[in-house]
Amino acid sequence: RDRYGRNHFGQSCLQARRLVEEGVPYITVNYKGWDTHKTHFTTMNQKMPEFDMAVSTLLEDLADRGLLEDTIVWCSGEFGRTPRIQWQEPWNGGRGHFASCFSGFVAGGGFKGGHVIGATDAKAEEVVDRPVYPQDLIGSIYELAGIDPQGTILNGAGQPIPLTIPSAGKGRLYEIM
Repeated sequence: RDRYGRNHFGQSCLQARRLVEEGVPYITVNYKGWDTHKTHFTTMNQKMPEFDMAVSTLLEDLADRGLLEDTIVWCSGEFGRTPRIQWQEPWNGGRGHFASCFSGFVAGGGFKGGHVIGATDAKAEEVVDRPVYPQDLIGSIYELAGIDPQGTILNGAGQPIPLTIPSAGKGRLYEIM
């Protein structure tokens, strides 16, 4: 328990590992509080070490137990944060929403480790190399999980809804890593 961190997120990652060991096929661990409109640095000084400790231990434990090859670990938010700090009132060192650039990572489950895809300019304001679109990421996860990313599901009225939409990117992330 200590290796994961004696905090809510760390213990949630430990529980996720235990659920994987029991064969649970899909697990979500949320770590709220990254929406740092105010006092960004204070929040990050707490959250980043907790995140690093818990996720690195989770990946290590899954690998040591032979479970990482069959388990996809995906960490991201739904958007990025402004590259410039907002010092004026009322933000006092906060960061706003920024949809142009964001980062995330995937590990295990068929993704090749140790690769970076895409790059931003020096100020993290624009993508300058190999943009990755959300549908590229989720489509790759679906495919590795055995789900046809071009498939459909039915809505409440029985109408088919596509699982993904066509991408402007290069698709299948796991094949290019």
